[in-house]
Amino acid sequence: MTRFRVLVADDEAPARAKVKRLLADDARFVLEGEASDGTETLNRVVALRPDLLVLDVQMPGLTGFEVLEALGPEHCPAVIFSTAYDAFAVAAFEAQAVDYLLKPYDAERFGRALERAYTVLQSGLPETARLQALLSDLGRAEPRRPLERLVVKVGEAFVPLPLADVWRLSSEDKYVRLYTAQGEHLVRQTLRGLEERLDPTRFVRVHRGDIVNLDAVARLEPWTHGDGILVLEDGSSVVLSRTWREAFLQRWGLEG
Repeated sequence: MTRFRVLVADDEAPARAKVKRLLADDARFVLEGEASDGTETLNRVVALRPDLLVLDVQMPGLTGFEVLEALGPEHCPAVIFSTAYDAFAVAAFEAQAVDYLLKPYDAERFGRALERAYTVLQSGLPETARLQALLSDLGRAEPRRPLERLVVKVGEAFVPLPLADVWRLSSEDKYVRLYTAQGEHLVRQTLRGLEERLDPTRFVRVHRGDIVNLDAVARLEPWTHGDGILVLEDGSSVVLSRTWREAFLQRWGLEG
């Protein structure tokens, strides 16, 4: 009999212990590991490649949703959510996740979730479409707050990068390069997609391929044909295109 490997992610030790105890009663699954926050979850999924992830939604470091976004649907295992979220999220979980566990749950409810997971895993069909639809549904169901951090890879590990530390974002094909005092990072996202989720009081587009953190702008120098040069606090510079000049000046505190 095939035994599927499970990773349990929850910031509460009693909750992890409960899942481990209930898993031990089902010979079809074997505990591969556990994680107590979002960043550890992300790194353990990458290292262990579990078949199934029992994932708490609200964790420190990264939320469960941020873990899935950082992994990308093509690299995610099957997911059972463990959550105290309200009805709108439950509806999304029912439609797209393998299953959800609404805390507090009992052994019978956990058993039904494992049964559904086993059916999905036995089918051998990829979960990519299901997880992509889940993230899309959640984005429509809940107005997103501005991003506070992005996940970047440092060596072999994933770490959260506070956006307050990012002074410039530049488009590079299907990637975005992030400039910080600690160095540069590439994330596999589009500049347009990130722009929609950035805090508009802090970040502003200044060129077709560049967004800057307003707090990082040291001065504006005139250039040619209505364009300008923004000198950042680190001494680097970026072109302020006349297309975005007025919006930048207004957000920076000047009239166009």
